[in-house]
Amino acid sequence: MTVVAYVAAAAAATVAGAVHDRRAAALTKPVPLAILGVHMVRGLRRRRPLDNALLAGAVAFSMAGDRAMLLEEFTEVDGAQKDRRLQIGAALFAGAQLCLTGAMVRRGARPRPAGMLVRTAVLAESATVMAVRRPRLLPVLGAYGNTLALMSATAASVARPQPQMRAGGLLFLASDLTIINRRHLIRDDRLAAVAEAWVLASYFAAQWLLMTGLADDE
Repeated sequence: MTVVAYVAAAAAATVAGAVHDRRAAALTKPVPLAILGVHMVRGLRRRRPLDNALLAGAVAFSMAGDRAMLLEEFTEVDGAQKDRRLQIGAALFAGAQLCLTGAMVRRGARPRPAGMLVRTAVLAESATVMAVRRPRLLPVLGAYGNTLALMSATAASVARPQPQMRAGGLLFLASDLTIINRRHLIRDDRLAAVAEAWVLASYFAAQWLLMTGLADDE
């Protein structure tokens, strides 16, 4: 039942974002993470307190980051306010990535240098775009990119094989990589809508795979 509710909520939020409807996006975007939060609560007694705290932190930071990114997305004019919201969103999601990484490490995961190197190299493309388009944001977004690369590499190295964790880490990476390219390189409205649909769909899929993989792992 939780899976059905999550998929339906994620689909609604994805469509709202793709059509760039601010009201619909504001109403639908928080729902998938709220459903994940409820799923986390159901397993509280099965998990240790620190594991619960890390999962709760990942959900809370993600929801707050979603709100900041929503406000940034619908700030029409580039300027200090738009930049500030993007920086806040990146900082909040960095908190989420660190919480996820901590939860994985407590389950025996250890990121491999090769995995970090590959993911950092992939994110270098979006860093280059930011360096050209919005260089003043590079320090904050670069720091966030490092936490994302760390989380994704850690997800690929869990002690017990969990393909869903690896997939979640890669999808999160792909989603964030697309955000920068969509906002700064894509000018066609239809292509931008498709790209935004991919950003949101892959993001919500990643959150489900990572959160449930950690919450249900014993």
